[in-house]
Formats: sequence, structure tokens, C-alpha cells
Amino acid sequence: MSVGPRTRTLLKATSTARRQAITASYSALTQVCIATADHAMQAELVSEHPTHAWELPASDALVLVHADVAEARALLRSAQLLERHQVPVVPPRYPDALTGGGRAVTFWRLPGRERHDPATSARMTAGIHRIDPGTVRWLARENHDPFNGLLDGLERAPVLNSGKRFLRDRADQLCEEWAAIDWPTPSTVILGTRRAARCHSDGTLPRLLLRNPLLHGHREWDLIAARWRSDLLLGHLNDTMGYTETYAAHADAQMGVPYGHIGAWPDYQVVRDVIVFTEVMSAVRRAHLDSHTRQKADYQVACLRGARRRPWNWGR
Repeated sequence: MSVGPRTRTLLKATSTARRQAITASYSALTQVCIATADHAMQAELVSEHPTHAWELPASDALVLVHADVAEARALLRSAQLLERHQVPVVPPRYPDALTGGGRAVTFWRLPGRERHDPATSARMTAGIHRIDPGTVRWLARENHDPFNGLLDGLERAPVLNSGKRFLRDRADQLCEEWAAIDWPTPSTVILGTRRAARCHSDGTLPRLLLRNPLLHGHREWDLIAARWRSDLLLGHLNDTMGYTETYAAHADAQMGVPYGHIGAWPDYQVVRDVIVFTEVMSAVRRAHLDSHTRQKADYQVACLRGARRRPWNWGR
């Protein structure tokens, strides 16, 4: 593997399972690069979740290796949709996904440095929420359902059986609470992720970096997901206030922020708990990769069970 120094160090130190996953991802990448005449030499793995993301310095590109071809194509169409609606987004290098090693590969312009700017993220999110929701009907996953596949991988995960039983019971409880939510605004186009919109800048206009296809769902999910860091004592109150003020200034005038402050919405806690549970299951699903990830998953499950103090600082 002709990878960069950071990735070489990672491959030497990590578990066999994780090394095999990274190697398979790199193999798919190199197969596609042969077809596109891009260069995979000194490629650096910059992210592993939700997809493997590789930076190709020789080709000035960010490459995502996806397990699902339909989702990769939906991601490309999502970026193209945002461009049409003048939402600044990191553009794809090629209009369609390519395949190699049984995986889909998409190429993107290098996004530049990430901007931890709540106001920029809020402005991007408001622009997405203003898009006519009818325009996402052609995406691979039209409707946002946080429970779809939520417990995937739980049976194989290296966590205690008592923890697995707790997670199944908690998922059932949250599903019932979710079904009873009284949504204050109609559904629209949303990010549907577990964080605020990721914005990057290469020295010019800040742009949104999409890692998941857009969905048809409730804007309240995005507004609550954007509070993740603050709610877990990792951000500042000023960040939350700045996000809310900017979103309200750029959102549809008839919608704005429900209840003026999303934390005052009566069903806020339900959505927040679903987002937290989704984050925990993400760690549980990857617990087999190495001992550090397994410890992280055990810790987060313990937090949910009340064995550790809340709110939780998960080192992010």
C-alpha cells in the first residue's frame, strides 16, 4: 500500500479487523484511480465513519469509499441539488459514482480546513431547510427514519449480553416516544445527521461538506443535532445562542426556530435522546475494531444505563 505516513502508522498499531477494512477500502480506491487516471500514492485516511474518506494529495481530491452504490449516488445528487439552490457545497469531481472491489467510490474537491463556526453552520442549515421537500423524492433514502437499521450489528458486537438487552429495550422505548411526538413544523429537506453541518474553507467561500445524502424529515432533528457539543459540556452557550440567532435570521420567516429556542420545545428531550442513542450504537457497531473503540462503546453504554454521571463528556 502506497499510503501516507499517518496511515502507515495507523496500520501498524491497529487491530487486524480494522487493518483489513482499511486495506479493502484502499484496494477499491486504487482500482478506480486506474480508470480515472488519478493518483493514489501517499493517500491519507482522514476519516472512517460513516464512510472511509481518503485525501489524495497528488490528485488534489477527497475520495469517499462507500459500501452502498445507491447511497453514493444519492450523495452526489444531494450535492448537485444544493448547488442548484445556491447552498455552497463542496462539489463532486465526477458526476457519478465509480465502482471497484465491490464498493462505490466518489471524488470530491479538497474541502480545505474545517470551520468550527456555529453561525456558518446555521446559515447552511437554514438554506437546506428552505428547499422544496418535493425535490428529494428521487433520493435513495427519501424519509428520515432514525430507527431504520439502528440496532444493526448489535448481536455481533463484543459487549455484555446485559448491555445488549438494555439497548434493545431502550430502542423500543424511544421508538414509542418518537411515534407520539407532536412536530411543530411541517417536514422538509434536512441533513439528518448527528452533528451540526460540517463547513470547510479553502480560503474562499465556506462550503458544506456532505457525508450523507439529504433526507425528507423534520427540521427539529437538525436543530437539536447542532446542539450536541453544548449539551455534552463540550461547547459554549454562546455557540448555541449564535447558531439560533443566525438560523432564525436565514430561515423561512413562517417557520423560524420552534418555540423561539429549540430547547424549550416539549419534545426536545425525546429527539435528543434518540440522537444520543444513535451515537452510542455507532460506537457499539465499531467496538470490534480495537480495544480503544470497545472501551469507548462500553463507557457510552454505561452512561446510558446511569452507571456514569450525566451529562457525559465523551472526549470529542
